[in-house]
Amino acid sequence: MDFATLKQRLGRRRGFDGNDARLGDFINDAYMAICGRRNTWSWLRRTHQFGTHTPEAVTASPSGTVGGTEGAVFTNGSRLVTLSTANSVTITQGTRTGAKIEAPDGTVNRILSHNATTSLYLEALFGGTTSSAIAPGVIPPTYADSWKIYWDEYPLPEGASSIESIVCTGNGFVRHIRESSLLSPHMKGLTVKDYDSYPQYYALERHTQIPAPDAAPSAIGAATAAPNISTGSTYSYKYCYFNTHTQEMGPLSVASTPLTTTVASPSMVVTMVNRPDYGIALYRTKDGGSEYYYLSSNVIVAGNSSFADIVGDASLGFTALDTDFSGVDMSTSIGAIAERGPVTSGSNHIRFWPPPDEEYLVDVTYFVAPRELVEDQDAPYIPRQHQPILLDLAESYALSEEESHGAAAQKRAYAMEGVDRMEREEEADPGTRIQIGRGEPQI
Repeated sequence: MDFATLKQRLGRRRGFDGNDARLGDFINDAYMAICGRRNTWSWLRRTHQFGTHTPEAVTASPSGTVGGTEGAVFTNGSRLVTLSTANSVTITQGTRTGAKIEAPDGTVNRILSHNATTSLYLEALFGGTTSSAIAPGVIPPTYADSWKIYWDEYPLPEGASSIESIVCTGNGFVRHIRESSLLSPHMKGLTVKDYDSYPQYYALERHTQIPAPDAAPSAIGAATAAPNISTGSTYSYKYCYFNTHTQEMGPLSVASTPLTTTVASPSMVVTMVNRPDYGIALYRTKDGGSEYYYLSSNVIVAGNSSFADIVGDASLGFTALDTDFSGVDMSTSIGAIAERGPVTSGSNHIRFWPPPDEEYLVDVTYFVAPRELVEDQDAPYIPRQHQPILLDLAESYALSEEESHGAAAQKRAYAMEGVDRMEREEEADPGTRIQIGRGEPQI
């Protein structure tokens, strides 16, 4: 049953009073209560697959090499590291903030932030020897230090609550990755060393390194024809920044002022403030709605971004592959992993040790924390045969609000018996078979 049917059935039981939102609240309260009873329900199990990233590295040519490769400049007592122009983030299009960079003294430093071109900033001051200056064209030429950037943190999908297993597949091997505490000296040693190895341990961390946009997007009407948008439609927008390497998403911005299309302005132009080193994911409501659906993404650029919106409601949400604001295909799939706007202010990350030294395929089995039902077509994760239990529990909440406490307690007890029956089914061993009758089994 979808959300609309559940509300209809509950209204029929209690007598619909015209307050559709009230019925929805009872159903969502019951839904969250059942899901929260056990965070390892089999119907909350999901799988997620992603690839680790090969470290980004440059080996600088030694001084005196004609036409050699430029490295990076590290400065003693400074957080600033300057890369060569060829490695500008607007060229490589790979978010570096939150990754680790191997310094010339052998330490691996966390990158706190990155500007829109070639400058990155370390969390801690660099304590090694200052690099030689980059001076291309000088005879003999001078080249700075080699560098390597590792990505050791990867986000879980929106709503992931716990991990069941992680399997890493490399060239000719498959390995189950073990979870480990962050407190042991052995693990702390692995976090600051450069190991050329596949991941051997992981920890689950909850935080976000991606900030929320400082300002809401601005939307104005435009004269561009939009055949899939009806005159008089009202829309609102939100956007967020995302890591173009790992596809981790930050919190959404505040909503734009609602904009209504007119005959003279049948479409919209939306302007957003970019943040260096991050891509942008743009979300929009459907006509008159309150839920935000994926609209488009954009690459890392300097300055603000504008998007000409002529997209109809039917085309919002899921996309197999993102396209940027110019309509060019991107390598990310934000429209597939978050077809509705993210609702949490933090993300669950898998943090690997040692940092992956090349591309590996990682398969994660996890349990999801479901979102509340919002749209009429939303359906609960609870299996169809158990959805009447959801209605029984929701009805008990409605009876409590009506101060029919005896009837509410009786209905709640009946509903919880059903929940207990669901738990017993979960605990049954599918490998156990009991044969009743039909004589002795033939051997």
